[in-house]
Amino acid sequence: MDLGNENIDFIKLINIKGNVDNITPHKIAVVAFIREYGLLKLEAKDMIDCTMAPKYRKDFCILALKLIQCPDMEFKELEALLTNGKYNLLSVHLQNFCVRLQNIYVNGINALMDCVTSTIDKLMIEQSETFPCVITRCSVLGFYLRRIMLYLDKLTFVQVASLYKSFCIYYQKGRPGLMMRSLSKEKLNNVEVPTVGAATSPVVPEESKPQELLLKMNIIERDNTFEECQWSRKQAELFTAQQANLMQINEKKAMPAKQLQKIIMQIMNDIPEYPDIHFLSFLNCIRMKEFCGAQDSLYNCFDRAVFNMCGNGNVANDRNKNFRYAALNRAAMHTHFGHKAVAMEGVREALATAQEAADSACLAHAAAWGSLAGGRVRRAALLSRVPRPPRAAASAVQLMAQHAAVNAARPAEVFQIITKGDTINYLHSMTDLTMAGLANTAALWGLYGKTEMASINCQLLLNLNTKCNVGNGSVWQTEGGAAGAGALCAAAWRGRGALAAALASLFGAPQVLAAAAAHRAAAALRADKWEEADQSIRQLASYDRWESQLLRAEMYFLKGDATDALETLHDILDYCKTEDDSLHYMSLRIKAMIMMSEVQHTFSNVRSTNIMLLNEALSLARKYNLHFLAATAEMHIANVQLHMGCTKNALLLVRKVLPLVMEHGSAYDMARGLLLYTKCRVATAPPAGEARTHVLQTCCDALDTVKENFAKVGAQARLLHTWYLQAQLYNDIGNTVARNQCAWMYRQLETQNPVEPMNMLHIIY
Repeated sequence: MDLGNENIDFIKLINIKGNVDNITPHKIAVVAFIREYGLLKLEAKDMIDCTMAPKYRKDFCILALKLIQCPDMEFKELEALLTNGKYNLLSVHLQNFCVRLQNIYVNGINALMDCVTSTIDKLMIEQSETFPCVITRCSVLGFYLRRIMLYLDKLTFVQVASLYKSFCIYYQKGRPGLMMRSLSKEKLNNVEVPTVGAATSPVVPEESKPQELLLKMNIIERDNTFEECQWSRKQAELFTAQQANLMQINEKKAMPAKQLQKIIMQIMNDIPEYPDIHFLSFLNCIRMKEFCGAQDSLYNCFDRAVFNMCGNGNVANDRNKNFRYAALNRAAMHTHFGHKAVAMEGVREALATAQEAADSACLAHAAAWGSLAGGRVRRAALLSRVPRPPRAAASAVQLMAQHAAVNAARPAEVFQIITKGDTINYLHSMTDLTMAGLANTAALWGLYGKTEMASINCQLLLNLNTKCNVGNGSVWQTEGGAAGAGALCAAAWRGRGALAAALASLFGAPQVLAAAAAHRAAAALRADKWEEADQSIRQLASYDRWESQLLRAEMYFLKGDATDALETLHDILDYCKTEDDSLHYMSLRIKAMIMMSEVQHTFSNVRSTNIMLLNEALSLARKYNLHFLAATAEMHIANVQLHMGCTKNALLLVRKVLPLVMEHGSAYDMARGLLLYTKCRVATAPPAGEARTHVLQTCCDALDTVKENFAKVGAQARLLHTWYLQAQLYNDIGNTVARNQCAWMYRQLETQNPVEPMNMLHIIY
């Protein structure tokens, strides 16, 4: 069925109904507020020595704009807003405003109609050349007043009567008279317009509704066809645009998800045919990882968008545009939730319809989502060099850099691609993509094991000036997830737990929460707090399943459960062999292989298998340029060589790798590396004489640094092992005082935090 030719009258009726704003008591109150201010300005012009201070004019304009844009509020909320002292308002203005509302309340429908019509007549119609109108027709207030007048004229008598009844209820639900009583005579005598408002109606000290007015309120009780809405179409459009923009550039400044969804439901109830509010609901559900709600909101959005085509000239083109962007958003949604096969169906549909319509923007976005959802081969095909607009080209560059990095390209080539993308971003002043480029660069440096460079890029991202205007204020555009997660990892990497916890409290992005959970889990494992570690691992599993599995395998290993540890590690390796689209699967695979070698080294006497596994991990790390993981594998190889008796080979290998570990390793890695180097030096020291004493004394001094780093990260078992080793070395030297001090410290720490004997057996590397 061709929707462009059939059922078009029904669609037009829906659109006409959706575009008409309902007149509500709040809008009448806003009109009265504007009216009394305009009358004050007219009276001020007639007086010779009367001026209205700029602060009053400025605050009135700001408040009037807020009242026009915000949804309807209760009368007591309006009273609180006017009297809380945030806005500088003339007391006589508020007094006259209260009198006007009371006049409408007491005198009925005629006073309500007169409030609107007299505002237009007195403030917007030019009386003469010397007395121009106070409010111009094309101003914000002029448009608002004209719209209210237009829609009020279209109301039937029944609807006007119902509007008046709603106004009476609205006024009664407030606190009538409270605002007038709060305006003391002292305030009235101190305002800059002392005589303005003298011609207004006298103030009634306390309104008392006559009994006859109750009959007016019950008018047309049987046929109440007036629809009262809290949100108008314009207010909903502004709210939707602001919240969608905030969720894109600074999610922390957007409304909380639960509160936002509540307002979305209010707007849906008031304007059910407005499609954009359903898309905002879709974005909110995506933020909360709610698949069912996101899917329903997306379908509702594009179903309703079809009904808005009739106002345009080319219905067929508009319908095709809705179809291809619906497919594109469906692909993005399924990619976000990990449904890659279903996402590729949406990508193919979007690509086909975009090629048919020659829509280059849709083609570029579909290619980007296809590269994320389609795997390695499709990514290479979709990221081929085709002409793109600047924004699409800059986005493609980021994906091309990631694709090259995970496919063993040389780091120089990867960062050359990143540089091209940065050039496009700077040339076209695309702040959001500039932040994405810095986050991507930091992630790539971290992938290659250059943590200092990753930390520098995270600091650049955190200190980037990204201030932009949203609505009536300004917010900081932020890549909070990437920057916060990178900074948190850098702090935890250096053993600064307090700083890592402080950074975690500042950011609420999923990446930061995942990094914080991983940091807590690692700290609990080092401190042998198994319940706390298990809880943090479960939290991490909701963000990163396989990273949590790796930590779980480490927990099983440290608890002495070799069977469960090996089973978990085999699951990880099986995933890495079958899944080729994870951007970090190779590093995950190498970490799992190294962990498996640790388990085998501890619980098995077969060293040859262990060496083969570590050599395979080393080969993969070198192939994919994962320098730090390669250094870690070599340190484990040196540890195996040390236990096999190849002490000289172990010492040579440790000396080769240790500078990289000390430069880019964490505090924990530096302590482990230096401890292994100390053991190798002790094993290769001369059997006796002055030379042996010198070597052992040097090793004792190095162990002080080891203890300091282990203490930073709370590695209790390793700290005890270091005190024990240092005591033994001092005993060999003959330094009894130092030996006794080390033994006493060992005893104190063991008493405060006892360590199970099984955990001491795992002190290898």
